[in-house]
Amino acid sequence: MIKEDLVAERVAIASYTEIAQWPGDGDPTTRRLFEVLLADEEDHADDLANLLTRLPAEAGRRPGDAGPRGL
Repeated sequence: MIKEDLVAERVAIASYTEIAQWPGDGDPTTRRLFEVLLADEEDHADDLANLLTRLPAEAGRRPGDAGPRGL
């Protein structure tokens, strides 16, 4: 589930990056709003990525999945 959340955060980052460029210099308030949203999404993605690195490899397995030796 954490991996899926990280993928969703990365999709949001790509979207907000693109959207933040739309207003250009004509609407700095809207641009800044999306830059703030983008920064939040980047923080969320960093948190999830860090969490994944701290989880033991076995934590991602579902009951019944084969272990490292197919057990």
